[in-house]
Amino acid sequence: MATDRDGRRRIDENVIWIADLSASTLLLFRDQRFRGYCILSFALRRVTSLESLSDEEYQAFFLDLRMASRAIRAALNPDHMNYELLGNSDPHLHWHIIPRYKTDPRWGQPIWEGWPRNEFNANRCSLSEVEYATMMSEIRAHLLL
Repeated sequence: MATDRDGRRRIDENVIWIADLSASTLLLFRDQRFRGYCILSFALRRVTSLESLSDEEYQAFFLDLRMASRAIRAALNPDHMNYELLGNSDPHLHWHIIPRYKTDPRWGQPIWEGWPRNEFNANRCSLSEVEYATMMSEIRAHLLL
């Protein structure tokens, strides 16, 4: 199995590798209830908070976030974008990049708020491998690598 620069798996039951950026790895979240939901994981070393980054790492990570967001927006044309940096379940610095559509099941609300964790996890939306590959190809086509 392929790994990122920090030795973590690039493909597993939750994510699929899209691209390595300057300071991070862009991953497609397998739960596609929110079409195009991605994770941008800091990949230069293991860290748990923004203040742990050097100025150069911080700048590179945020440039990666902007590049990934632009690519996702250009590829999938969402109505809005949500960004979350939590670290509660996975204590490693990573952004949730969540395209939002007026047709999604939580339009106008945060994706987790008011949705019990077991109900949230029970409503996962899996795609076929062809659908995942098509979406990743569309996003990659808009990344400026």
